[in-house]
Amino acid sequence: MKKLSYMLVGLLLICMSACTDNSYLNAIPGESTALISMDPARMSGVNNVAVLKTLLYMTNTNKSGIDVSHRIFLFESPDGNLGLCAKVKDADELDETFKGLAAKGLCPNPVKRRGFHFTVLKDTWVAGWSDQAFLVMGPVTADAQAALQQQISQYLKQDENEGIMSSRLYAKLDSIDAPMSMVAQAAALPEQFVAPFTLGAPKGADASQVLIAAEMNIKAQVMHINGETFSFNSRVNEALKAAHKIYRPIQGKYISAMPRDAMMGMFLNVDGQKFLPLMQSNKGIQALLTGINTAIDMDNIIRSINGEMAIITPTYSSDRLSMSMTAQLANTNWTKDIDYWKQSCPAGGRILDWKPNAWYYTSDKTTFFFGVSNDKQFFSGSNKEEAESSIYPIKEQLDAAIQKEVKGQKLVMIINMAAMSEGKAGAVTTMLKPVFGNINTIVYTLK
Repeated sequence: MKKLSYMLVGLLLICMSACTDNSYLNAIPGESTALISMDPARMSGVNNVAVLKTLLYMTNTNKSGIDVSHRIFLFESPDGNLGLCAKVKDADELDETFKGLAAKGLCPNPVKRRGFHFTVLKDTWVAGWSDQAFLVMGPVTADAQAALQQQISQYLKQDENEGIMSSRLYAKLDSIDAPMSMVAQAAALPEQFVAPFTLGAPKGADASQVLIAAEMNIKAQVMHINGETFSFNSRVNEALKAAHKIYRPIQGKYISAMPRDAMMGMFLNVDGQKFLPLMQSNKGIQALLTGINTAIDMDNIIRSINGEMAIITPTYSSDRLSMSMTAQLANTNWTKDIDYWKQSCPAGGRILDWKPNAWYYTSDKTTFFFGVSNDKQFFSGSNKEEAESSIYPIKEQLDAAIQKEVKGQKLVMIINMAAMSEGKAGAVTTMLKPVFGNINTIVYTLK
C-alpha cells in the first residue's frame, strides 16, 4: 500500500511538471491572430536554433538560459506586432547572457522593471523575460519601446485563462502533428497574400473569419507550406469546403511562364463558370481588377475558362494594376463584345486594337494588354512584353524543383520573398530571416 502511495505521488508530480512545462505559453497573447510552432527536437533541414543564434546573437544555446528542448513559438499579437516566445531554463543565466552581449556593444544592458528583465535587440525588437517565459516583440521605433515594454510586462503576468492555450487557435495548432506548423487568420497576412486564401468565403465574410492551418518545412531556401483554409464560423467553413471541390489537379502548363523575380503567382485548374462566383465574392481579387473591370467584362472572360489558369503579380502597387492572367478557354464568345466595350468605355479610358485577336485598355492609371491565341489561350499583362510572354516558357524561370511541386496540386501560391521589403510583408521577412535563414521563396499548396 505504501509503495502504491509513492507511485501515485510520483505520477502526480510528473503530471504537475508536465503541466508547468507549458506555462511559458501563457505569455503569448490569447487573442493572437497568427501562431507558428517550431519543435527544435523534431526539426531537420534547418538549423533548429538559428533564431537564438542570429536574432539573439547567441553562440552557445546550451548555456543561454533558454530551454531549447521545448517548442519555440512565433505569433502576431492583436495589435499587429510580431513576437517570439521561448521557455526560460534559467532566468539568471539568461540575464548574464545579455550582460555579456551588452559588454560587446550588441544590445543595451538588461534592466529590471516591474519584476521582469528587458533589453532591445537590433534597435527595434524589445525582449523581456520572467522565470518562465522569454518574449521578443516588434518591430517598433525607439519612441514606442517603453510602451511595448509595459505591454510585454502584462503578457508575462498572464495566467492560463488569459494566454494562448485557452484559445481555439492554439487548440487547432496543437492538433497538427508536425515539427513545424502554423494556424493564422487570413487577416494577419500581408494584404498582398490575402486574396488566394479567402477564395470561396461567402460575400461579406471578413478575412479574420478565414484561417489557414498548415504543416511547414524548409528545403533549399524554400519554405513549403501545405495547408487548408477553414473557419470557426460554420457558414463560412461550409463555403470554403465547397470551394475546394471546384479545384482540379494542376498540369503545370503556365508555371514555366512565371518570371523568377515576379512577386507572386497563383495556379489553378478550374471550370470558369463554377470559379466565377468565387472571384466575384473575393474582395482582394475584385480590388485587383477594379482598374479594368469597368471597361472590360472580366466576368465574361473568366466564365469562358476551362482548364489551367494562372494569375501572376510581377510587382505590387496599391494604386496601379500589375497583373498577368492566363488561362485555357472553352470558347472565345466574349470577343464578339469587344466593339461594345470600346463604345462604352468610361471617361478617360480607351480600348484600342493591338494586333489580330488582341487589344489593350489604357487610362491615366492603368494599361492592360489582352488577347486570345490561335489555340484558345487567354493572355494578358500590364505591358506588351508581359502579355506576349505570359503563355510561353521564359528564360528566367523558377527553379525546376519548385515547378515540379506545382503539378498535381489543386491550388498553389508562390511568393518571392526578395520582392517583399515594405509594410507588414517586410516585417515578416525581417522576422523569418533569422529564424529560417535566407528563404527566397514560399510555396503554399492546398491540401
